[in-house]
Amino acid sequence: MALKIKWSDDRVKGTVTALLLISRDRLQRGLVEDVITASLAEYRADPDGYKQSKKTWPEARENGALKHPQYVAYYQKLVADTDRLLQKWTQAKRQFNSLLELDNALIASLKSYA
Repeated sequence: MALKIKWSDDRVKGTVTALLLISRDRLQRGLVEDVITASLAEYRADPDGYKQSKKTWPEARENGALKHPQYVAYYQKLVADTDRLLQKWTQAKRQFNSLLELDNALIASLKSYA
C-alpha cells in the first residue's frame, strides 16, 4: 500500500516549519543560493539534528537575527507564500505519495526561491 501524506498530516506542517527555520538560518549565514532546495535537503539529511537545534531558534514566523533588509523581505515573503500554499493545499485536500513528492511540490510551488 502506498504511503499517503494528507494536507492535514503533521509531516506537511513539520516540513514547512523546518523549511522556514532552516531557510532563515541559511539567510542569516549569507547562504542565499538555492535556499528552498538546500534547506529541504539539509532537513532530510539530518532530521534529528534539526529537531535539536530547533529548540534554540525563535518562532518560525519571526525574522530572528536577520539584519540585512533584503533578507528580511525575502524571508517575510517566504513565510506569506508558505501560509498561502498550506491554505491552498488544505482547500484542495492535497495528498502526497512520499516525502520526496512533498519536497518537490514545495520546491515547485516556491520556485521563485529555489
